[in-house]
Formats: sequence, structure tokens, C-alpha cells
Amino acid sequence: MSDIIVSVCCSVFNHEKFIVKALDGFLMQKTNFKIEILINDDCSEDNTVSILKDYNNRYPGFFDITFQTENQYSKGVKPLSQMLFPKVEGKYIALCEGDDYWTDPNKLQKQVDFLEKNLNYSFCFHKCRIVDENDTEFESKTFDHLEAKDYVGSELLEKWSIPTASVLFRSEFINQIQKRAKTPGYLYGDTPMFLTLLENGKARCLVDNMSAYRIHKGGISRSMNKKNMIALYTHNQTLKNDFNGKYGGIMKKHISNYAFRVSVYLVRKGHIIEGAKYFFISIFYDKKPVIDFLAKKLLS
Repeated sequence: MSDIIVSVCCSVFNHEKFIVKALDGFLMQKTNFKIEILINDDCSEDNTVSILKDYNNRYPGFFDITFQTENQYSKGVKPLSQMLFPKVEGKYIALCEGDDYWTDPNKLQKQVDFLEKNLNYSFCFHKCRIVDENDTEFESKTFDHLEAKDYVGSELLEKWSIPTASVLFRSEFINQIQKRAKTPGYLYGDTPMFLTLLENGKARCLVDNMSAYRIHKGGISRSMNKKNMIALYTHNQTLKNDFNGKYGGIMKKHISNYAFRVSVYLVRKGHIIEGAKYFFISIFYDKKPVIDFLAKKLLS
């Protein structure tokens, strides 16, 4: 049986500007237990590989790094669930992508202490700050609503609440997460993962601010072209169906919102027929996005 308590899982691709912060955040952790740091580099095309190899040489035994020779994400492989999770040996899993980082040396200890004392919780998370490419903090209220309390699935879907780099969860639920990750239609794996964990226990937000979430040009969430907008629409449809309508009310609002955004985008690009299709999908699920849009136009 492994004596590792926390497996840190870090997905990396073209993060030469940011990876040092992530690695230093792992190394500064002060714990009374053993951790392993699992890193998967998805065939980075910049200087990321050199930086990872340098850290691996400077801190022998600290990192377990896989260097892909071909980009796996472009082939449909999910780096987290398919490349990193199979290597996990720890009782708990901590997440941090290569462009985010931890800011509190006691982060892991605090989270493990909580889950050790509260066996009916499947995961916990915490507040974070939002930074740009140069580590300048945004005056963002994205996570201001978070409180030190339990959260349920409907709250997590209603408003973005969980910075991925803040999460620590029980590894015993890996198989369920991996199975759900195979469902076609998901754009992001974090939301279905958190909802799967909530099927197995409770979730608690710790009020401490212990990580940084980075917004930069290379992030998929910042690219809103036709392909990504339709993918977001499909993602929300998949969430509604995959959880058997449990979150139907909230998901219908999200589906309507994204369908309407796709509709407006397509019409503005001259794709009237395709745009009309998404318009009718939008009003089928919820008329509010259309009403709000028209009201805004009338008042402008």
C-alpha cells in the first residue's frame, strides 16, 4: 500500500512563461505527509520541456514527468483523466494546470486536515486571485461570492465557483470520473468531475485565498469563435443529459443562453438559416436571453 497522501496532477502545454510559478508552488508546500508531483507535458513547442528537465535535475526525486512526443489533446486524449489519473498513488488528488499556481505553503496541509476530519466530504476547494500573463492581479469579482460553507451542484452551475487549482478530492472516485470523462460532448472536464464528486459526498469551500488563476491569450476559455461557442452549447446539453436532468432548470437557462449567443454570432456573419436554428433552440429552452437582448436594444 502506498504511503503517498497527495498526488499533485499538473497538465502542461506551451507554458514556458508560467510553469516556474507552478513548480515553485508545489515545492514550497509544507506538509507532515508524503506527496507525489505528476506532470504531463503534451509535446510543448516552446521552452517548457527545457524548464521541466532543469527542475527535474535540480530536485531529483520530486517530480514524475511524462514528456509526450506527440500532442495527445489534438487526438482526443484527455491529459488529466487518461494520462495523469492512471499514475495516481495518493489518497487525495490536488489539481493545478501549468499556467496556474499555488500561493500558500500550507495549502495542501489545510485541505488534507479538513478532509481527514470530515469523511462525508468528497472534496474541498478555496478562493483564489485572478492574474494576467504578467502576474498582475485583476480587480475581478469572479470569486467574491464564495463563502466558507458547503456548496451543492446547483450553486456550482449557477455561478462559476471552483478554481481548478484550488481543488483537493478523494482519489477513490477516480474510476467514476474517468468513466464520465468518456462521455462525448464535454468541452471541459472540470464541471462533470465536480458534479460526479458531489454524487459521492459533500463539498466545502475554505475561505483562505491560496492559489492564482491565470487569464491569458492561450487559454481556451478566452477564445470565443463559432467552433468554441457551439462547443459550449453542446457541453451544456451534455451536462443536462448526462446527469439525467437533475440540474434541468439551471441547464436549460445555460443552453438557451449559449444557443442565443451562437444564433447572434451566426446571423452577424451572414449565416441566417443556421442562426435561425439556434434562435429557435434558445426560445424553446428559455425566452429570457431573447427578451433581455431585445430590451437592451430598445433602451440603447
